[in-house]
Amino acid sequence: MIARKEFSRGLTAAAVLAAAFSFCAGTRAQAMPIFAKAYGLQCSACHTMVPGLNAYGRFVQRTGYASLDRDVLKEHLPFWLGEQINGDNTGGVSDRSPTHTIAAGNVALHGAGYLAPDFTYHVQQWLIQNDKTGGSLDTAWVTYNNLFHRDGHLFVGKIESPGPSPYSQWFDVSGFAAAGVTVGEHTWQADANRWGAKLGYVHDNWNAEVAWLGSGNGLPGAADFDTVPGTDKTFAWKLVQALPDHPYEFGIFGSSGSFIVSSGDPDHYSSMAGYVQRDPTNGFPGVLAIYQIGNDSNPGFDADGNQFPSARSRAFSAELYEPLFGDNALLGLRTETTNDGLGTTTNFANVNLAFNVPGVQYLHGYIEAGMLGNSSAPSGGPDWRWFLWWTTPLGK
Repeated sequence: MIARKEFSRGLTAAAVLAAAFSFCAGTRAQAMPIFAKAYGLQCSACHTMVPGLNAYGRFVQRTGYASLDRDVLKEHLPFWLGEQINGDNTGGVSDRSPTHTIAAGNVALHGAGYLAPDFTYHVQQWLIQNDKTGGSLDTAWVTYNNLFHRDGHLFVGKIESPGPSPYSQWFDVSGFAAAGVTVGEHTWQADANRWGAKLGYVHDNWNAEVAWLGSGNGLPGAADFDTVPGTDKTFAWKLVQALPDHPYEFGIFGSSGSFIVSSGDPDHYSSMAGYVQRDPTNGFPGVLAIYQIGNDSNPGFDADGNQFPSARSRAFSAELYEPLFGDNALLGLRTETTNDGLGTTTNFANVNLAFNVPGVQYLHGYIEAGMLGNSSAPSGGPDWRWFLWWTTPLGK
């Protein structure tokens, strides 16, 4: 994702705004045009709107691509390039002096598919990121798929945390507030790619995942195994009921971990969340609803050096989304509320329009109008954010 924006009215307001406006130039913009090319299918086979996945696409994601035919994929190069042009109005249209930013330099090289009959992989390396060369390694995992009669999948590397698929692949410009609630010094990373290992089990209509996760740095280092301030280690899990040919999905997920605050002491935290998702079918819009409760034992210190008490946070996200114009566009309406348990409640409202650019294969556009409001960070919005995303498989 693009770096989160800061707000200058104190530590809490800055953290709230950062979580709210995570802008889409990283992990959220992922799709697999090489798979569509290999199978000779439209992207709609796996996507409601790129990069958001439908029920079958979520099934492919959970199996680490092992549900796809290796003989079909090996006929094509497993690499593709992605380019993004991002823009936003950070001041808001009601501000007399809005700040406009545009970043055209966001180029990533992707690779995905089979390494061997029992091993699949996915790698995304930014070549240019936010107009700077030498970007970070976004994704890098290898999966062993011959466990529990081929229903088990062991992911190792920089992986997605167990959680709803929209946390990692969705068509809204901003990330979900519930996934990145900030409580004092600790920011939850439910939608982040992090180094670690994950065991997934997919059988009939059940999917279960457990994972141990460390840092989200570009490359792991010695500090990831230390206990310095900022170190975050998490055990995460998920249990989902879903079928690849059924629009409904129900799940629960959570985490337990420790984050080292600025004093060097640990903040032991835990979370529990539930969600429901329904793909748009038969004239009814798609629905996504998520509710999360979190606990932080030691959130750290405020800007004045006062220690925060233990906190019980809450977050809620709900979205309706409807395809338009023969599934070539999609309108999403999202509302969210977060309460950090320390006295700050923030409300978010986003309207998103995603569309396929007519006449240009693999070119997609995304526009968002977003507002937020609380006592310490009153809204000056709406703020506008947008990006164009073009992808191209390599080879003939």
